[in-house]
Amino acid sequence: MTIDAFELIAPQLRSIALSKAVAMGLDYDEQQDIAQETLLRLWQMRDDNRLYKPEGFAAVVAHRLSLNHLRRKPPLPLEYGESASKSAPSPLDEIIQQEDAQWLEHRIKELPSTLHAVLKMRQDEKYSNKQIAALLGIKETSVSTLLARARRQLLEEIKKQRIERQ
Repeated sequence: MTIDAFELIAPQLRSIALSKAVAMGLDYDEQQDIAQETLLRLWQMRDDNRLYKPEGFAAVVAHRLSLNHLRRKPPLPLEYGESASKSAPSPLDEIIQQEDAQWLEHRIKELPSTLHAVLKMRQDEKYSNKQIAALLGIKETSVSTLLARARRQLLEEIKKQRIERQ
């Protein structure tokens, strides 16, 4: 192949090399490197009689250079892959969590009115035991007792539900 012929076909060969690098998932700079290396290899072989289909040869060279480039990249540490899979709950886990939250909300509403009110003030409205006692006109120790009773009842309901699930 003559120099003039190579210059005419070079843009097409570069395009082929770039498309192969893109298909391999390389970033922009790596794509440009692969295209440049491919053209250099083809330039070095321009006088070789085996280069009768330069487009196909460019595709093969670019593909192999891309593979070599990917192999040289350091692998991602294992903990990144593990944390990604642990941080994203499965759809089934999400459904189970939603059902559990609805179940717990229903059980809280079924508590006796005093226990429900005290628990709601403490958990949802973030009142202190002293503030709850002042609002309800009871002693602070009574608030602690009511909260403990409400939590104990909910814990027993949770234990029953877990036994039923098994």
